Amino acid sequence: QRVGYGYGSSSARRWAHRPDAASRIRRLTTRSRTARVSCAYSTGAEAITACSWNQNVICSDVPVLVEFWASWCGPCKMVHRIVDEIAGEYAGRIKCYKLDTDDYPQTANSYNIERVPTVLLFKDGEKIHSITGTLPKAVYVRAIENSFLQQ
Repeated sequence: QRVGYGYGSSSARRWAHRPDAASRIRRLTTRSRTARVSCAYSTGAEAITACSWNQNVICSDVPVLVEFWASWCGPCKMVHRIVDEIAGEYAGRIKCYKLDTDDYPQTANSYNIERVPTVLLFKDGEKIHSITGTLPKAVYVRAIENSFLQQ
């Protein structure tokens, strides 16, 4: 009885009829070794801590968007991308931050954050709008435009 991936094994036979198998494997291994550089989100939202909360959010002279997230939350990763895009598009007009609710539960509790992802909008240190869940980017943009930039 044979064990492994020798020429006679079922795995080898499955791949033997595919002429592109070797080039496919080569392409995959080469791709994993090449560095990927993406500048699309280089001006993304910064991580914020409980210690820097007052200085960066409450005492900010510009409107602030804060995403409350958790590392185990899959939908939070989608909202991360949206918040990073918004941070780049509205750079100079609003500040965007991310707060990990697992690391700073007291801050999340003080704003009654029960679910993640939750995005809060602050102006002059006051919470003026909240969005819970994963929604299209247009919803976040509309909230920013209506809350901050139409006055």
